[in-house]
Parts: sequence; C-alpha cells; structure tokens
Amino acid sequence: MNFTQLGFIAGSANDAKLCARLLREHAVLEPVKPKGWNDWFTRMADWIDGGMMSNTPFNIFVKGNGKLPFWAFSSLPGAKFCPGAGSCLDWCYSFNSWRNPPAFCRQLMNSLLMIHNREPIQAAWLKLPKDHHIRLYVDGDFGSVPELRFWMNNCYLRQDLKVYGYSKSFYVFLDYHRMGLSWPSNYILNLSGGHKYADVTVKRMKALPITRGEFIGITLGRNIRSKDHGTPETNRELREVAKKMGLGKVFTCPGKCGECTLKEHACGSKRFNNIPIVIAIH
Repeated sequence: MNFTQLGFIAGSANDAKLCARLLREHAVLEPVKPKGWNDWFTRMADWIDGGMMSNTPFNIFVKGNGKLPFWAFSSLPGAKFCPGAGSCLDWCYSFNSWRNPPAFCRQLMNSLLMIHNREPIQAAWLKLPKDHHIRLYVDGDFGSVPELRFWMNNCYLRQDLKVYGYSKSFYVFLDYHRMGLSWPSNYILNLSGGHKYADVTVKRMKALPITRGEFIGITLGRNIRSKDHGTPETNRELREVAKKMGLGKVFTCPGKCGECTLKEHACGSKRFNNIPIVIAIH
C-alpha cells in the first residue's frame, strides 16, 4: 500500500483506532531513523491512541515560507476530502508534498481533528497573532457544511484576521448559503479551477458575498519552473491562452503570495473582485 492509499483510508476511517493500527503497520515497514516515516507514524499512532488531545505532534497552523508568507491550515487532499475536485486531481501539488513525512502527517493530523476533535484547532486559532493574513486549506478543502460553519464562526471570533482561501467545494458553500447562515466580512473566497461543476454552478458561486472571483490554473504546454512565474514571457502566454478561453481581462499570478501588488495580495483583496487570476500549471 502506498501513502496515497494510506492517507485515504486512515483519514476517512470513522474508527480512529483503525487509523492508528494502519500507521503502526506501515511504521514497521519503514527504515528506523530519527524524524523518518517510522518515527512520525509511530508518534502519530501514539497521539491517536492517547485521545487526539491538544498535545499534537505538529503545529496545527504553520507560518509560511518564501512562496506563502502567511499563516496557513492544511488537511489531506484528494477526492474523499475535496468533494468538488475534478481535473485538478491529475496534477495536485499536495500529493508531491508527501515526499516529506511532516507534510503528510500534519495533513492527516488536521483531518483527524476535524473529524473527531475540533477543540485543539479552535484553541490554536484563537492564539494566532493579531492582524495577520490566514490562508485556509493550502491542502485539502471544506468537506461539509458543518466544517464550513466551524470556520466561518471562527472568522467571526477573530475579526482582526484577514482570512482567505481557494475552494472547489461549491455545493458545500451553496448549501450553507441556502440554509440562511451568515458570512463573515473578513473571509474572501477564490473559486479554484479544476473543479467538476458546470457554468451554472460557478455563476451561483460568483454571486456569494464572500467570493472575489476565479483562480484558474492554465496549461501552457511546456515545463514551468518556479522562476518562470511572473516573467514577461509567461505572463504573455497566460494572457493569450486566457483570451482564447474567453476570460477577458485577467491578473497573472507571479507564484509568490504577498508580492503580486505593492499594497496587498490580489487573492485576498476585494479590489480584484470579478477579475480572474491565472497561473501556469507547474
């Protein structure tokens, strides 16, 4: 069994003890070395068997890096955890991160907390520094209306935070809206490309008060490296393809959040409402 299968089975198991047993079974198959798969799988299993309390083996939120300088939350990706996923599953970047034990284990940990015990997540949320940008679901997505409601309620609790994200869970958002639940003013949603929905559903999503616009990955037919993002050549190609797709005026993503404008990042700014943001699939 590979780690993709393990993530699907362990993260979706209603019985947390089954998840712990699967982790232990795979731990013995891995070389024993500090901070390797064996080590982290064993730590994760011990934490699960201990009741999945606040003594989490990883930080629930992480402060970003050069590409993403904001605080962020991630969970497991894939069809089970991203109910609106479509063609994006063919090139999902999150699966590549599973080369590193902490990335996989943190995503699994957060998925299990969302299923079994959300109190540590809320406690960590309330401790985030004031007046910061927060990205929800760098990996994974909103899996249900109760999960979305949990996050929107937390946005209300921390009006000082500037919260944004990308999602393909369109029916989750539409069901939430249909129930008459309110939207916090400090959350901005980008409609992520690669979803499975028809244009009529996208149109309904665009009408939600939290929606900034679409964020679309575009294939340019060549290998795109990190240093290629934001170059005049890449931007020109993106605009040409976007025009053929009928997108009209677009904003080309430079690949590094927080550096795309002089004042604020476009994905978290209502100044860019209704303007598609495009990035080369890499």
